[in-house]
Amino acid sequence: MRGRVKITDIATELGVSPSTVSRALSNGGRISQQTRQAVLDLAEKWGYKPNPFAVNLLKKQSRNIGLILPEFTHHYFSKVLDGVNRVVNEHGYHLFINTHEGDYHKEVKAVNMLNNMRVDGIIASYARGTSDFNHFLDAIEDNVPVVFVDRMCEDLDTSYVVTDDFPGSVESVRHLVNTGCQKIVHIAGPENLSTSFNRLTGYKEGLKQEGVLVQDKYILKSEDPNWKESLEFLIAENDVDAITCFTDYLAFEAVEILKRYGKSVPNDVSVVGFADEPVATYMTPALTTVVQPAEAMGRRAAELLLWHIENPDSPEVHSECLPTAMIERGSTLQTRPQRSFDELISVLKSAS
Repeated sequence: MRGRVKITDIATELGVSPSTVSRALSNGGRISQQTRQAVLDLAEKWGYKPNPFAVNLLKKQSRNIGLILPEFTHHYFSKVLDGVNRVVNEHGYHLFINTHEGDYHKEVKAVNMLNNMRVDGIIASYARGTSDFNHFLDAIEDNVPVVFVDRMCEDLDTSYVVTDDFPGSVESVRHLVNTGCQKIVHIAGPENLSTSFNRLTGYKEGLKQEGVLVQDKYILKSEDPNWKESLEFLIAENDVDAITCFTDYLAFEAVEILKRYGKSVPNDVSVVGFADEPVATYMTPALTTVVQPAEAMGRRAAELLLWHIENPDSPEVHSECLPTAMIERGSTLQTRPQRSFDELISVLKSAS
């Protein structure tokens, strides 16, 4: 035979129906052992290979998984992507990657496209402006499981994997107070993100545990176009001695503002970030930050999604919180010997 051997070719040669050949190849149906063996022998002789698309269609599976991230140029989400991709490849699935760049409408378009492609499941980190989750609900009602990563959603009964940001935020505030800071500013993230809420709540709890009054003037919203002016006012009034930030990138901006006002970091003002992006080590001084196990989060999200795919009738919903840990660098005064990155990874593994 020349070209790709088809089931119809084998059926014609043996004088049987294509459905008989299909049943023989899949070891199913009521056919004689003699016919089954004849089909198998000819298939082997002619080098027949099943069409994976046809097989998956028969099984009602595409072996495709959709991934929706805000973006993957930043280190954090690229590591999430690495974790997802590793598990997906190990289990013989194909990954379709989409980014919404923080745009709700792009997110809706991506979800609808993946649903129309009949992917077997979707892993998503929804946009900061998302408050209507009907597009995800449509996919779920079409029997396409959805697992959120780095986000949780109270509006949908879906599994999710996040990092335990609350204790990491508490730890950063405790560290600052223990080094003598009392006027601690928090630059918060987008209000509708669970990560923003947990980090802000951890900041407040950390202050309460250390007996420091929580004051609204020290809570700046990064979505407010005037947050930098508010920070500059506090700096000019010498009304800030430490800053905790929703992300390392906000911390970088805060440090640049402090430098413009002639403030020394950390002698005048200490700064703490979140996530441990590469910028944290490139800054001068290097940034104290809370490390998140991004790759592990991506792996667990993919593993949970595969579990849902393999158990489509199960009503179980899984929620997982992976541990965080603070690493001290030059942007804060030191209270203990600095932990190496390897030591930090060991702490995260033992806590999980």
